[in-house]
Amino acid sequence: MERIRWGNPPVGLFNFPVEQWAATGRFGDYGVELTTHTHLTGQEYGAQIRAGAYDMGQIGTPVFLPAALGSDEYAVISIGLCNYAPFYLVAAPGVGSLADCRGEPVIINKRWTCPGSLLEWHARQENMALDDIQVVELMARTSFDNYGMAFVDGIERQDFRAGILYEPYVSLAERAYGWSVLAAYPKLLRPANYAILLYARRSLIDRKPDLVQRVMGAYFDAATDALAHVDTALKPFAEAFPKVQPMDIEKSVEREAGFWNRGELVDRDLLNRVQQELIHQHLVPDDYQIADYVQPLH
Repeated sequence: MERIRWGNPPVGLFNFPVEQWAATGRFGDYGVELTTHTHLTGQEYGAQIRAGAYDMGQIGTPVFLPAALGSDEYAVISIGLCNYAPFYLVAAPGVGSLADCRGEPVIINKRWTCPGSLLEWHARQENMALDDIQVVELMARTSFDNYGMAFVDGIERQDFRAGILYEPYVSLAERAYGWSVLAAYPKLLRPANYAILLYARRSLIDRKPDLVQRVMGAYFDAATDALAHVDTALKPFAEAFPKVQPMDIEKSVEREAGFWNRGELVDRDLLNRVQQELIHQHLVPDDYQIADYVQPLH
């Protein structure tokens, strides 16, 4: 049995299939013992990438590519489940747009994360600068170890009226608190300049390409299996998080899973748009070449 240390973004619907298969030993059918590690925010995940902590994993482009800058440790092998931005600007009743939040707190988990990058992009679309709003790093001032639950706690305290969130907490915020989605980035940000990537250690790709291919195939198979068995593969995750209900998982799947990429994909046009956005946000140098960090298996 081959052992793989796998990195995951902070808790979200996009993690659930691989987490469920890891927990139930389904990767063993592929000759793999997969250990998952989920992060508090992208900032912490980026630090682990720089430290070379994982063999493989999935991660958002604004976190992975700056963290891997100048390193020969990792390469992108495919787009993951999300060849789009799986995040949403959500707001309390009475808020109609990001522009309505001028001078107010708008919540992200931390800077140098996917929500932080998306908020910068969105502000630009509305002819705003980030200085026009109060960008609040929620995970820098909470005792929660889960951004979604920290966000829900802030809603209950009425600490803010808007922020960037992901499923299943978007569906929870709608159901329990009457909040609404102001910007669905899977639809709004088209063509996408964001993706969740699959990466692998370059030495593992060179030494054991068949193993890397096997793990990647199992990752996509886990997603297909999860969508075919929502009640047994995805809904049990609701039990692990206070306030999240099975109906929130159902709504999450209905809203987002139809967008999921279900197989190995290296979309050069998408990656080039990612490159340009990272350069625009000064997350990488002006002469950055994303192709230097991509190593398809075929």
